[in-house]
Amino acid sequence: MPRWHLFSATIILTAIFSSSNALAIDAASTTKALRLSNTITGGLMPTSDPIFAQMVAKIAAGDTAGAASLAANSAYFAKYLGRRLALQMQNPALDASASIDSDPTTFIVAHFVGSAGSTAGTTVKPSISTIWSDNSTYLVNINVGGVVTPTHTASLTAAQLAAVNWTTDLVQTPGQTAKALTTVAGKITATPIAIPAASVGGYLTLSDRPNDTSYAQYGATAGTNLRMIEGMWEISTGLQLIDTASTSASPTVAPRFIPEYNSNFFVGQGQTACLACHGGGFSSINHGYATVADIFDYTSANGLAYIGAPTTATMKSLGSDATKRTANSNCNLVTNPTAVCNPDSSGVGTAQAWDVNTTWAQTGVLTKMGWSGSTSGNGLNSLGANLGKAAVVFQYLTERVIGEICPMGMFTQNDVNTIAAAANPFNTTPGTDDVRTIVALVAANSTCQ
Repeated sequence: MPRWHLFSATIILTAIFSSSNALAIDAASTTKALRLSNTITGGLMPTSDPIFAQMVAKIAAGDTAGAASLAANSAYFAKYLGRRLALQMQNPALDASASIDSDPTTFIVAHFVGSAGSTAGTTVKPSISTIWSDNSTYLVNINVGGVVTPTHTASLTAAQLAAVNWTTDLVQTPGQTAKALTTVAGKITATPIAIPAASVGGYLTLSDRPNDTSYAQYGATAGTNLRMIEGMWEISTGLQLIDTASTSASPTVAPRFIPEYNSNFFVGQGQTACLACHGGGFSSINHGYATVADIFDYTSANGLAYIGAPTTATMKSLGSDATKRTANSNCNLVTNPTAVCNPDSSGVGTAQAWDVNTTWAQTGVLTKMGWSGSTSGNGLNSLGANLGKAAVVFQYLTERVIGEICPMGMFTQNDVNTIAAAANPFNTTPGTDDVRTIVALVAANSTCQ
């Protein structure tokens, strides 16, 4: 065979092998991009979307994290996983099926992906750390006949809800409101009232209507409002009641309605002592209960109520039964030995003080939480602001994301801490404060591929 024929054949074969190799690489990149896309967006992103082509290119170039970030920053993520995580946070069971789209779920999505600001032309950046303290409400801009109207999410029709772009349609409005209840001649009148900034707990205190499956409904309906503070800790940290219990707690910081004469109050009889949780754990007065106990209520008729001037009859810190609150207020086991109460309780107080240093510093709970903010203050808002600085908040959110998109991944605690640190803005090297950072890093982990 002539030399030039050999040369030509070599070129042709090289071209064929190169083409086949390129096709194989492209197919592998496409497959990987599809897996990432489906994981992060729940299959909502079509392969025809330009973002998907960008993901394929990123993967072909060896940048899996970049490809995952593209999916996490898309509107599909916000509509699927962002909303799912928000729906879960309305109850400690993290049961998304028990919740509907509402003001608090919209609030959380806005903190995951950002929103338009309350002033035209401004924007609000994503912020995990302010989920428990931001004094804002977030609505959806709906265009009807050319007129754009900020609308409560629960007011949207099914068609409007399906059409929402969760990365461009959300808008911040300042403040939060509840209902002030007045009774005249046996008739209850509910009037909208601004919740004082010191008592705003971010999404915890958002509810614009009755029966909206909000966290406020879960925490403040009937009962004594213990659910309201306990759930805040459980959802934000992943810790359970028993994880923060302490046998060294004083009865002064246990609520007044806890029966001190009970045989399990100081020392548990085959169970954890009542005082360990009600005095030393999440249920303690000074671990946040005092910030919500007497000022919130929720009814199926009126929704979330803010009680600016609590009376003995309305104080849930004196028990769930309104007819027994006066007796609990005057609790004295000497004169009334059968009273179901704790006479040593200091009560919640009007200052709404909280102090997580007491007990928790000694038992290592603050170290476990990676607490870096103030350890005492007044009001739910300051508690929520400092909770948002704790490393555990970012670590537990990372664990939740792993459970959603990579439950079979082999993540070590060091992996979790490293991913969480990339989002934690209070590190020496500040993180992004953005849940999409966590999502991208989890999805790009080698054990998820």
